[in-house]
Amino acid sequence: MAVAALFWFTRDRHPELDFHTVAEVRRIPAGAERPADMFTAIVGDRAYLAYPRDDNRLEVVAADAATGKELWRRQSAATADRWDRIVALPGGVALFADAAGTSTTRELEVLDATSGGQRWHRPVYGDDELLVSGDAAVLVDRTGKRLVGLDPRTGAERWVRADPQDEYGNSRTSVHLVHSAEGMAGPGFADGASRDPGADDTGRLVQVSADRSVRLIDMTGGGEVRRRTNVARPDDLVVAYEDRLYVAGDDGRLLAYDLGSLAEPRVLYTAPDDEHRTRDLVPCGEHRACLLEVRGADQSTAEVVAAAEGKKAERWSAPGADHLVPVGDAVLATRTYPDPAVTLFGADGKRLLDARDGVAVRLDAGNLLVFAEALGSGEDNRSVAGVGAASGQVAELGQLKGVRGASCSWNTSVIACGAQQDFVLYRFADA
Repeated sequence: MAVAALFWFTRDRHPELDFHTVAEVRRIPAGAERPADMFTAIVGDRAYLAYPRDDNRLEVVAADAATGKELWRRQSAATADRWDRIVALPGGVALFADAAGTSTTRELEVLDATSGGQRWHRPVYGDDELLVSGDAAVLVDRTGKRLVGLDPRTGAERWVRADPQDEYGNSRTSVHLVHSAEGMAGPGFADGASRDPGADDTGRLVQVSADRSVRLIDMTGGGEVRRRTNVARPDDLVVAYEDRLYVAGDDGRLLAYDLGSLAEPRVLYTAPDDEHRTRDLVPCGEHRACLLEVRGADQSTAEVVAAAEGKKAERWSAPGADHLVPVGDAVLATRTYPDPAVTLFGADGKRLLDARDGVAVRLDAGNLLVFAEALGSGEDNRSVAGVGAASGQVAELGQLKGVRGASCSWNTSVIACGAQQDFVLYRFADA
């Protein structure tokens, strides 16, 4: 039993996948004519597929991600001139209408995962955010200058907290989920954000306010767990991860606060001079954060700075990089201009991928998908490769035929995309 327990706790929880050539699983119809937009979301073994109908409602299909079998097909109760996206939630799927501007209302509707029936709906503004962590949900109401705790099953308001104001009455704010290691280890969007809010189940958020205060809030009850003044501005780069709050301000310092106390921070890194500017910040291991830093406005000088508590910061050259994506203890540096390319650094700074052309997304903490080109909205044949994040080994997987790249979603074995007139599921690894 002792040996079994040791194996369990020391096993690789995200081993490199056995990738194989993409194989079409199933095509699912999407109306009689080519839809103007197509949306997908995959969480676990459930795929959600959606497209706007002629009557401005959204048609939503739930399918088994492994087989493509339709589980239900429903239409939204709400209508919209244009729909923005769908987001998989624990036990449901959220449908977001588009808005003409930040101060314009739009519809948010949530359908039940089992039946497809409407759970709840409410009007929200164009710049409102819905943050979900496990069985807790919070609406960041920017027009109302408040946080609203919602019951994710019914949409009922559980609690309301007004945004803090500075001495001039400014209540500008930024709000950040407290991410867990497991939540950040699953499939991610192109920007690295988790595709599965149910996995990031800390149930806490951090609000950074115009008065430079930071408060840690319990998302279920709305209670203020802790608060500290003179920490950060809403525009500062801030990441809350496990038991740490990382802050990269305009003074060139990277600070780490213990979320358990919000006591005096540790200084993990200080820029060598005023010319060095931080462009991005992500967690990249236990009690370690990675910065993307450039000199002046020269993107060719970009470097990744890996700063861990109790260790000297390391610098890894990443010319042209403009964004970072966490991949377990590794980090992906992405370049957009002049052509998309990705560089994968291992935990020790070793280049496992070196400026490979294309766009990479996280499958889990041990694996990536790399698309040969940017994920545009038009139909095209898109070459894709699988990459093991520990070894950097590349497996060419073939082409996704005639898909709308921007519509695609994935888990660790299947990718779902909109095509010209239907949705298509491809398998690239065994579940």
